[in-house]
Amino acid sequence: MNTLKTKILITLMVILATFNGYGKKNLTDQQISASIAKNRPLSGAVIPADMKDRLGSTHVAGKYYFSDEPYLIEGCRKLNELGYGVVKLWFRKNPGGYPYNSEWNLPEKISLKELARHPYWSACFDLPFTTFALSVDGAGIKTTDESAAQEEEEIFELSKYLLENYKDREVTFILHNWEGDWMMRGGTGDYARWSRKAGDLIRAVDGDRYTVLVPADSMDRVNAMVKWFDARQKGVNRARELVKGSKCRVYHAIEANKVMESMAGIPGIANYVVPAVETDMVSWSAYDGMDPKGINLYRGIEYLKKQMKPTHNMKGKRVVFLGEIGIPEQRYEGLTEKGPVTERWDTFVAVCLALKVPYLIHWELYCNEPKNEALRRLNETRKTEEMRGFWLIRPDGTTSFAGEYFNLLLKNAGRRMVIN
Repeated sequence: MNTLKTKILITLMVILATFNGYGKKNLTDQQISASIAKNRPLSGAVIPADMKDRLGSTHVAGKYYFSDEPYLIEGCRKLNELGYGVVKLWFRKNPGGYPYNSEWNLPEKISLKELARHPYWSACFDLPFTTFALSVDGAGIKTTDESAAQEEEEIFELSKYLLENYKDREVTFILHNWEGDWMMRGGTGDYARWSRKAGDLIRAVDGDRYTVLVPADSMDRVNAMVKWFDARQKGVNRARELVKGSKCRVYHAIEANKVMESMAGIPGIANYVVPAVETDMVSWSAYDGMDPKGINLYRGIEYLKKQMKPTHNMKGKRVVFLGEIGIPEQRYEGLTEKGPVTERWDTFVAVCLALKVPYLIHWELYCNEPKNEALRRLNETRKTEEMRGFWLIRPDGTTSFAGEYFNLLLKNAGRRMVIN
């Protein structure tokens, strides 16, 4: 497909996504708030019986550990012991996110299929999780026809291996990218904070002000991402068509992370890429939608549902899930005590219950973010007071506020919450 045709297709898909008849009339903020209130577990809403299969956490690049097991396996075992049915992992040829107590000994060139056979990965996949969300690297905005063909084949071989190797087990693998908007923008620095207007001023984390116009090559970046995701989906589709009768399920998901900006018209994954390519699912790394009342989170999920073009395999279902969401419990004023953190999580869970979101994946098991750059050296372990607080378990072994709340959800699955 040439560039002009791709641009025309994307434009048409954006228009169709707005008027495709899928979406209901937009709810008012008051109606959304009422729906959230009705689904709050702490206010008496019934917790789904399958909550353990909908609630998960990520394990990667944490700054501490508690055993002599290989780090990847330790984290997976811990999440399984805690009762989570969903785990998200960085399935990468560079295993730098899992350094402790580990001898990976990977060859210089290794395929994704070969990586899945590694003893560490095999041990994790053998644990009784119902869903593995795997963040898989790829070409992104550097995708060409050649690299797309290579990626399609590699995703096909991985998907085929999973479907065949786990054919007798009810288990789901979701292959997805890391935060797609950052990938499309080429990183996370100031240059990646796009604006439509030259007069717009956006405040940086350090307090400086800067303006970044949407770059002239933004459509080329969109086209590359469309080509990339299309190749990945084709790889998964081919494997499913070839391997029949497997109890194992393999899906492809596109992950966006600047949904609010897409809704405001800035080119992004949600408004330019998702409508232009079929996909099984859409994941949202939802930090941009975490307003205290849950309104933005609710609207963002509904927006992604309207935008997406589900594959034939999904039989019309528009599946959107929260692939990453977390609260740093030692970073922001007002969110460093149990009460406010628990209240915020109750809001986000209520949004997911109201909209029947299949997965909420918390960031993360062991915190990966020290409070400052001087503490970021990967292989050095850190103390509780040195971390920002993205965790279920703190370095001192205690359970975080998020962990305590999620434990209540798991303990009370299938009924109204009972707090002892």
